[in-house]
Amino acid sequence: MGTYVKKTDRRRYEDRSFSARAVHRDQADLHKLAEVLIRLTLQETGHSRAERRATETPETYSDRGTTAPSTKAGVAAPLVE
Repeated sequence: MGTYVKKTDRRRYEDRSFSARAVHRDQADLHKLAEVLIRLTLQETGHSRAERRATETPETYSDRGTTAPSTKAGVAAPLVE
């Protein structure tokens, strides 16, 4: 009996040779890339600001049932003793 031989035309891993070809491309246009990055950042900021505003209570809303001191713009009202 002889040794086993595959019946396909595939080469063994040891018999393969690998090579890589370089692809030369033009330089990236940094001005256009920077402009796109700025536009995307502004767009994302607008979306996140709109989402935040949608979850906040409007400034014109007043809840007359509370007795806590009112705060405006994050500054607490002075307490009177």
